[in-house]
Amino acid sequence: MGYLSRWAVRKPVIAIIAWFALLIVIGVLGGRFGGDLKDSFELPGTESQVAQNLLAETAGADATSGATASVVWGVESGSVEDASVKQTVVPLMEKFGDLPGVSCVTSPYGQSYGPSCPEQPKPDPNAPQPPPEIQAKIDKAKAAAAVATSPISKDGKVAYSTIVFDGLDVPSETASTIIDDVEAANGTNDVAIGANGQVLAFAGQEPPSGEAIGILVAIIILLIAFGSAVAAGLPIVTAVFGLGAGLSLVTFTASFFTVATFAPTLAAMIGLGVGIDYALFILNRFRQAVMAGHAPKDAALESVNTAGRAVQFAGTTVIIALLGLFVLGIGFFNGLAVAASLTVAMVMLSAVWLLPALLSLLGEKALGLRMPWARSRKEWHPEGGKWAHYGRVLQRRPWLYTLAAAALVVVLAIPYFSIRLGFPDDSGQPQGSPARIAYDLTAEGFGPGANGPFFLAVQLPYALDEDSLTNLIEDLNATEGVARTVPTVDMVPISVTPNQTITAIQVVPTTSPQDPATDELLKRLRDETIPAAEQNTTMRAYVGGTAVTADFTTVLSDSLPVFLAVVVGLGF
Repeated sequence: MGYLSRWAVRKPVIAIIAWFALLIVIGVLGGRFGGDLKDSFELPGTESQVAQNLLAETAGADATSGATASVVWGVESGSVEDASVKQTVVPLMEKFGDLPGVSCVTSPYGQSYGPSCPEQPKPDPNAPQPPPEIQAKIDKAKAAAAVATSPISKDGKVAYSTIVFDGLDVPSETASTIIDDVEAANGTNDVAIGANGQVLAFAGQEPPSGEAIGILVAIIILLIAFGSAVAAGLPIVTAVFGLGAGLSLVTFTASFFTVATFAPTLAAMIGLGVGIDYALFILNRFRQAVMAGHAPKDAALESVNTAGRAVQFAGTTVIIALLGLFVLGIGFFNGLAVAASLTVAMVMLSAVWLLPALLSLLGEKALGLRMPWARSRKEWHPEGGKWAHYGRVLQRRPWLYTLAAAALVVVLAIPYFSIRLGFPDDSGQPQGSPARIAYDLTAEGFGPGANGPFFLAVQLPYALDEDSLTNLIEDLNATEGVARTVPTVDMVPISVTPNQTITAIQVVPTTSPQDPATDELLKRLRDETIPAAEQNTTMRAYVGGTAVTADFTTVLSDSLPVFLAVVVGLGF
């Protein structure tokens, strides 16, 4: 890119016009041919992914394909079935059922609310009746199912309602209304009310303002460092133009890769940081050359021939590191890697193309509009200032300072050996927030493991194989760390169907999702309980649900050495 930078210095007007022409082309690509952002997290080759694929084939999977959220409430005294509690909660469910995008709101009190609530099947008087002993088993199974799946806790202190949405794209106004109404109703008639669900995670919160705060902080630092409003603004302008082009390419990339909805935010954070940094490299070198008495155009050429090379090397290294995510073999990361690397490439291009042209065009005006503390020009020392002196001190005893730095890095890395990888849940939300209230009430009423159950996908040897399913459920309930399963043994007669060999079992641990004991239970299920139940049978069971966290950690840990080797190797 050295030729490009030198051309930009010598022909600044043409270079700036060409840059904006490129922006227009990229904008058209992103606007006209851009794809849709979507979240699709898959871990090919893992047990949890196999379980997820099989569970998608079970009866009723399509009916639950929309997003869901839960409203949970509880009382310290009395029961959730008291009239005062119903007066507080029922109006909320009625209102939520009428919100845009809501399909149905289930109620523990019997009635459901919403335009698409499934109707209860009516008995057909003309249908053939099973023998009395079979009917008795079915009636017993239905009674057991009513108890096992009851939305009211056994002690009557906690209950929940499930909000089912039409699809995965929930109107933000609907999510905000749910959160606002839950917060307003919390504490009414001594009823604690919370709500959780991924679609409600950002409802009621202000839009992220990290980028704006970062730009403001950068402006303040640059004003102090350069003492010039123009010089402080040039890195920001350069980075923002490069960032805009990069984000347009992110949208264009979505036509070819699965790009997550948060990819633009991630790309903006990375791109803005490195974009300002790269521009700062070149601008600082230009300033030093001007202060040393060089002509502005010569100073611009000197900056691109020195700092410009450092920017190219740094940018290329970051791009290699980001594209190294392909080594992980997780499609979810591939889109993120391409999106972020394209953004870094564009801000780097902006720093070595647009900025040199602006410096050449502005000349000494690039250091204009000086702040009061910088109006007197300091004497320039050819050997640099304090930081240059610091560098020379390190060079006098390189081995000593290398060993000291290595020792410091080792000390700082000690916490790594006790790190636990995983995904956050609502236990980390602030106390008193709707999500935290819902989490705590769920744990209180239904057990800690109810906040993150495992789901088993079971392939039975043949349809209506009650014996295999019964044996597996008994083995699961006998496993240390399992609180309960759904279905229970008594529910087996209604858990198998005549034309389906795949069924699901929910396993609720006795511990919370973040408890290390839950990871131990997962290992116990996969290594001991399930293999023992499968022995001498053709039945197969796969653990999914929150097990995806452990599988993701395993995939990441196994791929990390290869990732580091590729990135470091290509860096050389």
